[in-house]
Amino acid sequence: MHARRTTLIAAAAAAAFTLAGCSAASPSALPAGGEDGGSLVVYAPMDDARIDFVTEQAKEDLGIELTIVGGGGGDLATRLEAEKNNAQADVVVGLGESLLNRLDAQDMFDHYTPAWAELIPEQFRDDDAGFSLFTQTPIVIGYDTAHLGNAEAPDAWLDLAAPEYAEKFVFPATTGQTGQAAIVGILWRYADPETGEVSPEGWDALAAILQNAKQLSDGQQFDWDWVASGELPVVVNWLGGVQIGADDNDLDIAVVDTDGGTPFVSTGVAIVNGTDRAEQAQRFLDWFGSADFQVAYVEATHNDTPLNSDAVARLPEAAAALDSLTKQDIDWSVVTPHLTEWMQKVQLEILG
Repeated sequence: MHARRTTLIAAAAAAAFTLAGCSAASPSALPAGGEDGGSLVVYAPMDDARIDFVTEQAKEDLGIELTIVGGGGGDLATRLEAEKNNAQADVVVGLGESLLNRLDAQDMFDHYTPAWAELIPEQFRDDDAGFSLFTQTPIVIGYDTAHLGNAEAPDAWLDLAAPEYAEKFVFPATTGQTGQAAIVGILWRYADPETGEVSPEGWDALAAILQNAKQLSDGQQFDWDWVASGELPVVVNWLGGVQIGADDNDLDIAVVDTDGGTPFVSTGVAIVNGTDRAEQAQRFLDWFGSADFQVAYVEATHNDTPLNSDAVARLPEAAAALDSLTKQDIDWSVVTPHLTEWMQKVQLEILG
């Protein structure tokens, strides 16, 4: 018991990442921009800090003015579907693989192979897909070491249903891809790997976890002061979000290498079918996934480890953070057809 590894995210060291104040990339390594490179509307599940960084760097490096529309990944996917016949976005950045597959199945992407495509490991490439994957994002359980010891912390996702963790954590919103990926990771333990059908025991296990979490009222946001005070010593979030919270709030958060593995989400980029700014969109994708920009993006915003092999080679500490976690084996091609149905069941029958 409690033999699993933990990775300590110390605020003073800013975990495996260091905030960088450098320019995103050397001009010689990027497509030529010019003073006026046009404009793009980008849909991306980014926070304000990442929106600001990407916007400023795109203007500086490419001369492109970005309007980035943020929000939960699930909400953005639904919005794209609603706009299918009247596209408002030019580019999608950072949606998870399952959501990208769902949209791609509806022929919503203009297939384009970015300049960095061959630097992505083969298992993350699909020449038939309309999108390109560029990061790995672990969805993790952490705990504040000031209020929980190693022996008191959860070992596994299923431990979150235990009485000792009642209202000691907040489960991420199920409309966002962090919450959805966490739910998939729990349900997959009870799913038929061929059909994706989840057993009643699986739904009971998920319900017990969700009902054990602290419930936020409408419009209420997660507050890291709850963690610092000890009210919520357990944190469920994407790895970069934990690192940002630890750094901003001077906390030491240990990330658990959970029994049964950690769900990883690969995120990607795509050009939206119907855009009249295809040239700018292609230049943006070539730039965004380049090693120079990805390294700067990780260092400045705690974004998770890129898949670009040239970038990974320049981020050994970030790669080591991922290596400290055991990846849960989830077949997202089986999950994708069920994801909407699963989320509806969560909303209507568990949380409703």
